[in-house]
Amino acid sequence: MEVEDQATNPPPASHSGPGGTKKITLSYNDDRKPPPRRSGSTSCSQDQSLSKVGAWGGSGGSEWSYVAKGGITAIEISSGWVIDSLSFKGINENSVLESSQKFGGGGGGTRIITIDWPREYLTSINGIKNDHWGQTVVETLYFKTNLKNYGPFGGTNPNRLEGSPFNVPLEDREIAGFFGRASNFIDAIGVYWKGPSIPIVTIKANEGITMKMDLPREVGPWGGNKGKSWDDGLVGGIQQIDVYVGNGAVHAIQCLYHSKDGNLVLSNRHGGGGASKVYKIELENQSSEYLVGITGFYGPIDGNCCLEVVRSVSFYTNKGKYGPFGSEVGTFFNSPVSNAKVVGLHGRSGQYLDAIGVHVEYS
Repeated sequence: MEVEDQATNPPPASHSGPGGTKKITLSYNDDRKPPPRRSGSTSCSQDQSLSKVGAWGGSGGSEWSYVAKGGITAIEISSGWVIDSLSFKGINENSVLESSQKFGGGGGGTRIITIDWPREYLTSINGIKNDHWGQTVVETLYFKTNLKNYGPFGGTNPNRLEGSPFNVPLEDREIAGFFGRASNFIDAIGVYWKGPSIPIVTIKANEGITMKMDLPREVGPWGGNKGKSWDDGLVGGIQQIDVYVGNGAVHAIQCLYHSKDGNLVLSNRHGGGGASKVYKIELENQSSEYLVGITGFYGPIDGNCCLEVVRSVSFYTNKGKYGPFGSEVGTFFNSPVSNAKVVGLHGRSGQYLDAIGVHVEYS
């Protein structure tokens, strides 16, 4: 019997859940011994207007993908020691329900997440990838919507070794689909998300331009004193920066980081949603291009002398300069520049990016 999963942190398949016993048909030969390898499932069509992040997991199996034309209304997860398979249901632009094929193998106990779209929608996933019979696969998954948390799914092997966690927080953005690799298990998973309905401009570096300012002792944050503090922490490197700009000020910033264990981690979006344009900075491989510092201006926004925010920001890498983004008015600031590598950002934000600072490592 397939069981609909409605509760946060559902019990293992063999236990009783809230409101009575949940009977789940288990197929224990799925991940207790290594099955023969088989090719993965074919992919569904992809909406090229979507953005993607990931995938996390191994390189085995074949590529798969699913994108809902309207929204995702259900996820079917078969799991035991690892995630055996995934399938999805969605609704299209004509309010017609549609189902994906099954991606992965045939084992595991089945549970179903039902999503009350459009009132409820997926906002993030996290999980663990781990070795399973000599191949790296997705061991555990959690799903989060704007209303509920679902999971964990998988990871029931009591003797498993510690795996590598991954996390995809998208805040107010909606996950529209998934992709990855699959064979007898889900080898890897990533997400498609619906980006902002504002222009996105990919920026290239002005090569050869370097920072030539006096070395300040502080690393910020520089800006106003309003907003809520945030800190992306110390990471392995920065892969991508999205800068949200409008009305002569920086409204928000969001980064895609390399974690120290080699995974890609998308930060929360720090700031509000009133931008008119998004500037996308895509750095080369982190071993060849990396962030060395930032400069910018902060001051009161037009029409509100009591609210100081970041009016402009520029990013410097070892290859060149990106920016400025915003209006270069107000008080100038700059980060340390002497043999430094920026390994994370922090600051304050509310309706705007109120302040920004850096974490640096010195060579």
